[in-house]
Amino acid sequence: MKTHWLVRALALACLLGAASAAAAQGPPAVEVHGWILTRYYHDVTVDATLDESGAVVDKERDRWLEWERISLIGLARLAEGRQAYGEIYIHPWLPHDDASFLYLESLYLDVPAGEGAKYRIGKGRSLAFGIVPTYGNRKTSNYGPLSETFTMDRALGVQYLQTRGQDSVAFGIFNSQRPGVRLIGMAADSQLERGSVPRATVLHLTDRDSPAKRSGELEASLRWGRQMGDTNVGLSGRLGAIDGDDAAYLSRFFANYSGTNHTRVRYGLDATHKRTPYFGSLEYYAGATGGIQQDGYAIVLGVEPTPECPGSWRDMSRVCKGAFVRYTKLNIDTPRTANSITWDTQQWAVSYVLPVKLRWLPQARWLQFEYERNRESPPPGVSQIPNDLLFVELFTSF
Repeated sequence: MKTHWLVRALALACLLGAASAAAAQGPPAVEVHGWILTRYYHDVTVDATLDESGAVVDKERDRWLEWERISLIGLARLAEGRQAYGEIYIHPWLPHDDASFLYLESLYLDVPAGEGAKYRIGKGRSLAFGIVPTYGNRKTSNYGPLSETFTMDRALGVQYLQTRGQDSVAFGIFNSQRPGVRLIGMAADSQLERGSVPRATVLHLTDRDSPAKRSGELEASLRWGRQMGDTNVGLSGRLGAIDGDDAAYLSRFFANYSGTNHTRVRYGLDATHKRTPYFGSLEYYAGATGGIQQDGYAIVLGVEPTPECPGSWRDMSRVCKGAFVRYTKLNIDTPRTANSITWDTQQWAVSYVLPVKLRWLPQARWLQFEYERNRESPPPGVSQIPNDLLFVELFTSF
């Protein structure tokens, strides 16, 4: 596993080196950046397990400091307006042989294709469905359940992006993602498997990038958007298929899955409103994976810091800060069982951003205070699982 990732890292280094050598004029046009997320988790439930009756026992609360994520970024500016971009994530709290300890987040080439248009070839975020859940767009540090389900994981393929006047179009053909799961209310290092004891966690069905075993299916995705004053609205659709491995995976969790339906379909509506310093967004996504229906929506409201720091906001807060609230509702149409993957879920997330300047740490950019209140809908007789989160995060970059 370590050798596998070493080869990837060397390939990335070689690509950026070759790209810099190919620059048309002047010194190598390569930029290297990075950032680190460091969190202090406060009173988070850990070591909760399930007894034979399905009740949650051994609930303890803990506080700890965690190096959450390290990112290393390389950007090479090439001749004729082309750009090569690579980014690697390191998750220090995972074992070194874990597949996600070192993760190739992005590796792509942007090629101009006329005025206001370009091709993006390789792996990165999908720009052809919904609101791209970058740090700036989602406003909270953690992704919400809706983004985790429909838009979070990276895509491998070719995208065509065009902006003309107030309209934008993004079209992509991708290697199909696989159905998988994520944990709602996950705190780093608190919910790793320990022996054969079943952990009290809340799973939900999501689209996953699976580098170790990619699907052989393809999918096509399209988003049309229009800018109307301070508001951008978009319509999205995605169509693909699952393979036999995906069908076997769904059969493990869902009694109502036929095993013969291999269709993947997604569609959505989104809107983003920005009028300094106010921000708001609405997302609604729905879809079916082999006939397993999911849908949900997320609403984000808040105020955000800007370089100008308008006078009214400065007077209210004394310094430029950002404060955001997100509500998410996620539904799955399947008979509820004791397995949490069959439950509907709701989440309130509140995030407060405080820019910081430290002489002894000039790379520090801001502190983010974030709280998640998670509530699920288990069947009668099954306990609610305590999975609320509260943490403070320091963001540093270079």
